[in-house]
Amino acid sequence: MKLLFSWSTGKDSALALYDCLNDPGQLITGLWTTINDHNDTISFHGVSRHLVKAQAEAIGLPLTLTNLPENCTNTQYEELIKKVLVSVKENGVTGVAFADLFLQDIRDYRVKQVNDIGLKGIFPLWQHSTIRTAHRFLATGFKAVITTVDSTKIDPKWIGRAYDEEFLRDLSANVDPCGENGEFHTFVYAGPIFKYSIPYVITHEVKNGPYITAILTCGLEG
Repeated sequence: MKLLFSWSTGKDSALALYDCLNDPGQLITGLWTTINDHNDTISFHGVSRHLVKAQAEAIGLPLTLTNLPENCTNTQYEELIKKVLVSVKENGVTGVAFADLFLQDIRDYRVKQVNDIGLKGIFPLWQHSTIRTAHRFLATGFKAVITTVDSTKIDPKWIGRAYDEEFLRDLSANVDPCGENGEFHTFVYAGPIFKYSIPYVITHEVKNGPYITAILTCGLEG
């Protein structure tokens, strides 16, 4: 099956992509990401356009970017997404892979989007234990950093902290270890799908209600 991979730059995407790349029955044709045109970053993750491109280059896959206007309506969003899906189907893609774990409403929405175009939705991590997924991500050799936190559940001082076993031990019981309820988001900068580690810097932080996001861009080696 030829797949387009929906890429968020975070840990779940990285592990799901790793699984897809190691599945002989799947061929990943490229990565696909949406970018907020106003601030030139991925929503919630705070990762800049340049850094997303750096990830794709380190992975060795082509990248499709869909630019979303500021205050994008759901109708606008769906029209933009449809254009991408129609285009990749015309080029032989038969499905789109997503890294969702257990939010059924989001899965249903994605499945409808791709099915309407005649594509299949693939969910390699679906209903996997989030704590086991977190440990497997780390055991596989990935490295990630916290980029966004819900300040009602996680101390904002944890922004920029490594996503590692110590981080998992320090989480309170009401926080999912994969942040599946929006408690936090991550940026992956190294691991088995990358040819090399990606240097990055945090330029500043932005606040949106209880959510605080670090804006990341490309850093310099050394």
